[in-house]
Amino acid sequence: MDTGSAFDLAVVGLGPAGRAVASRAAARGLSVLALDPRPEAVWSPTYGIWGDELNELPESVVRARVAGPELRARRRHTLHRDYLVLDNLALQQALPLDAVEVRRARLEDADLVDLLGSRPGQARVVVDARGARPEGHLPDDPAPAQTAYGIVVPAEDAAPALDGAAGLLMDWRTDWADEGDRRGTPTFLYAIPLGQGRVLLEETCLAAAPAMTIPELKRRLRRRLVSRGIRPAVVDAPLEREIVRIPMRGRGHGPAEGILAVGTAGRGGNLVTGYSVAHSLRHADELARAIGTGLRGEGRLPSEIDPTGPGDLLREMGLRALLRLDVDGTLELFEAFGRLPVQAQRDFMSRDSTAPAMASAMWGVFRRMPPRAKRALVAATLGPSRGRLSRSSARIPLEG
Repeated sequence: MDTGSAFDLAVVGLGPAGRAVASRAAARGLSVLALDPRPEAVWSPTYGIWGDELNELPESVVRARVAGPELRARRRHTLHRDYLVLDNLALQQALPLDAVEVRRARLEDADLVDLLGSRPGQARVVVDARGARPEGHLPDDPAPAQTAYGIVVPAEDAAPALDGAAGLLMDWRTDWADEGDRRGTPTFLYAIPLGQGRVLLEETCLAAAPAMTIPELKRRLRRRLVSRGIRPAVVDAPLEREIVRIPMRGRGHGPAEGILAVGTAGRGGNLVTGYSVAHSLRHADELARAIGTGLRGEGRLPSEIDPTGPGDLLREMGLRALLRLDVDGTLELFEAFGRLPVQAQRDFMSRDSTAPAMASAMWGVFRRMPPRAKRALVAATLGPSRGRLSRSSARIPLEG
């Protein structure tokens, strides 16, 4: 490798995607610089993956394991896969940075370009892992986004919300709505045990453009939980609160020339589900190997991560449908999903499924829908723009 460069690789951002790449690259003998505004911080979001996505990570990174979580739409469906909630501190420890030079810094786009080079203090390869919105939340962001508001409560208090399920991956029932009024953007309840007698109850808007606001999600969650018998005092004074904002298309534009983007800084997120962590963890070692091979002159350096392929075009169609379907259409969509074979469900949700597998899963959903719902899905996916920013803006006040 070129000794004129102080570093083989610079990774900017130490979330799951960036830390995984930095750790794996250092383990492969590359000299690595990592930069982050708070490199010592333990990640605060709740990260979930499927049990079959754990791959080579140790069992110690699992905070809670939910066997057979359910999906609720018209009926209840058991998803025959283990769902894992990750222990963020243990996951960070499983991705050590002992051989990485870590610096506290907040870099802008121009700084990443300046970092790229062969002089001492620079790096021959620069990876942007700063997330989809490195400048922070944009209140007027028009991009499609997933948003969620959640509370953590004792398991005994959460029991009425779970309604006998080990966990609820998606509960699309409409007890979030005012009585007799189900218009507006559909949302679902995500109710997952976190271990140690705690449960996360989270109202989630899978996708809207612009995003559904946190105050509206908070209102819906309270209405839903109280209607199921949870005491208002539990909802209003939880053990913890969580807010989620995920731009579904990531950054929405490519990185500067010569810079590689991983995770939600690039195209690492699933356009249909918003999931990105499992994909980032799975492919970190593959990326580190490709960078090392390229630097040694044994192959080409990667010029792009997660390039657009046919599967992404199908997922873009799925996102378009999610943005436009009404409450009944969404219920029918996920009712059909709940009746898919396990492998088809896996293909539908995975960022790594091939285009044929994704197409087969989407066709499986479509053919299980009733005729009226099929027509609505075709119109939502292929029809002309309705000329409005948000399905919810016409009915529900989202601010305040």
